[in-house]
Amino acid sequence: MKLKAVLGRMLSMCPEAWYILIRTLQLCCFLLLCAFALLVEWGGCMATGYKLYITAMALEETCQALLLIAVLLSVCIEDCHR
Repeated sequence: MKLKAVLGRMLSMCPEAWYILIRTLQLCCFLLLCAFALLVEWGGCMATGYKLYITAMALEETCQALLLIAVLLSVCIEDCHR
């Protein structure tokens, strides 16, 4: 029952909150694609491609932080809007 209420509230967000959430998801998808490309280029050899591995992991962690910030910002905007 609580999940239904949460989903209903999410789907009725204001356009500004949706914009932030959608654009952040697009940015995170792009960053994850770049991280995947770096990991493919890395090839699994720590001796020669350690910098590529570290960069890919940093991109992955950045996505998590961006999503957290975007969700918090969307909630703040939604609460101010209502």
